[in-house]
Amino acid sequence: MKSFITLVVLMSVIMFLFCPDVAEAQVDFGYDSAGNRVNRVIRSSFKSQKAEEQSEEKSTEKIYSEVLKDFSIKIYPNPTKGDLTVEILNLPEGKTANLRLYDMSGRLILQKTGVRDTEHLNIGKSPDGIYILKISAGDSSTEWKIIKQ
Repeated sequence: MKSFITLVVLMSVIMFLFCPDVAEAQVDFGYDSAGNRVNRVIRSSFKSQKAEEQSEEKSTEKIYSEVLKDFSIKIYPNPTKGDLTVEILNLPEGKTANLRLYDMSGRLILQKTGVRDTEHLNIGKSPDGIYILKISAGDSSTEWKIIKQ
């Protein structure tokens, strides 16, 4: 029994030294405006040899999401170089969302109304910096910090 435990510990150490990506995982939490945790996303960084050959830009792209009352929102990539995708999932029938993008001085940069599913925003002509994206649908609303590089 003692040799079995020693073997398991030795294999774990070898795996940790030569395959450190196997055990890595990232957990992201989403919070509502009152500070309550509303969702959790677990991302594993395990990659096959083929996946590592893909472009580094795609592998570093993060998708951020939030679950509101009746629907959920995904925004990617953030930070962005100009093209930003906003997905609104499970929006109840008859409801639409409004998107408003503000710069840090509060000036309205971009506005989209009547959004149902996926909206692509192009902020490539705007200067690099931090922007606030306000999304509202019915009596639910949320704000996102968007970084333009």
